[in-house]
Amino acid sequence: MKITQVEAIPLFASFAEALGNVPSELAHPAFGMRANPLLGQGAVVVRLSTDEGLVGIGEAMGRPGPRGTAAYINDVLAPMLIGADPRHHQALWSAMYEEIRFAPMGISGVDMALWDLRGKIYGDCLPNLLGGPMREAVEAYASPIPYLPTPDKSAEKAREFLSAGFRALKLKIGRGLTTDIAHVEAVRAAIGPAIKLLVDANGAYTVSQSIALAKDLVKHSVYWLEEPVHPEYADDLARIRRRVDLPIASGEWLGSVYQFRDLLKAEAVDALMPNITRCGGFTGLLKIADMAVLENVTVAPHGVGAGIGIVAAVAACAVMPNFLIYEYNQLFNPLRHTVMREAIPFHDGVLKPLDGPGLGISLNEDTIARYRAD
Repeated sequence: MKITQVEAIPLFASFAEALGNVPSELAHPAFGMRANPLLGQGAVVVRLSTDEGLVGIGEAMGRPGPRGTAAYINDVLAPMLIGADPRHHQALWSAMYEEIRFAPMGISGVDMALWDLRGKIYGDCLPNLLGGPMREAVEAYASPIPYLPTPDKSAEKAREFLSAGFRALKLKIGRGLTTDIAHVEAVRAAIGPAIKLLVDANGAYTVSQSIALAKDLVKHSVYWLEEPVHPEYADDLARIRRRVDLPIASGEWLGSVYQFRDLLKAEAVDALMPNITRCGGFTGLLKIADMAVLENVTVAPHGVGAGIGIVAAVAACAVMPNFLIYEYNQLFNPLRHTVMREAIPFHDGVLKPLDGPGLGISLNEDTIARYRAD
C-alpha cells in the first residue's frame, strides 16, 4: 500500500461574516489576545489517499494562519510522504519530525491522518489500536468564561455551562489581581463548591504576582492555575510551583516533544496540556504522555480546534494512564460541529470515543467548500 496524494485544506470561519458586530469578549477572550484579536476560527483538514482507495483524515491547528500551515504540508511534507507505506507511521513521523522546528502543527495533521488510515486498514477504532481504552468516558471541562465586563456576567456564563451539562469549567484571568479575584468569587458563588473551577492567566503575570494570586485562589478551591507566566519560562513556572498550594498547568502553546521534556526536567508543572493538532498528532501526544507518567505528572490536553481534533483527542485520552481532564472549548466556532457528519458524544460532563474504524468520522464536504481559505 502506498500514499498517492496528500492534500491540506485551510479553513477559516470569520466572526464578522457570521455575526456582523463582533463582541469584545469574542475578539479578545484572554490576555494572550489583547493585542492580536481573534478574527475567526481556523483549521487545516488533511486528507491522505492511497492506491487501495482508502483515505485518512486529520486536522492541524488553524492558529494563527491556516493557509501557512496548509502550504507547509502541501509543499514540504507531501513530497516526503508520496509513495510511502502509510502503515509505517513511526518511521514517517520520525522523518517529518526532523522538520519540527518549522511547523509542528503540520506534522500533527499528517500523523492524525496516518492513524485514521491505520484504523481503516485494520478495521478497528483508534482506542483499540492505541493499546486499549482505560476508560469508557473522558471527563471534560467547558472553556472559556472569557473576559466579560462584570463578575455577574462571568457568573451568568458559568451557570450556562452547568445547564449544558458540564461539571467543570475554566475562567480566563489576567486582568489584574483584584479584578481576577472578584470574577473568581462570583463564579464560585454561582456554581457551588462541588464544581471544578479552573483558571487560566495565559502568561499575564510575573513570578511574584503569580504567587500572590495563587494564595487567594486557594481560598476559593480553584482546581489549577494555568500559565501564570509565559509558557516557555520553565524555571519561572517551577519557582511558582514550589511556593504555592495549587496545581500548575501549562503546555497548550508548545509544539515540540522537547519543549515538554524541558517542562518536566524543570519540575515546572503538575499537568501538561498538549494539543493533538499542534504537538505532533497521536504519536507526539502519546510520547509526551509517556514522558510525563515517568515523572508522575498528569496530562490534560488542550482542546481548541475543530471537531476532527476533538474526536482524535478523546480517543487518545481514553488510553492514557495519566489522563486528568480534557478541555472541551465552547468559544463560538462554526467549524466545531459542522466539519464532519458525525456528532461529538457529550453528556453529563463527559465525552465518549467514537467506535468506527480509525477516527470514525466522515468529512462534511459542504462545510469544507464553504470555509475554504485557499
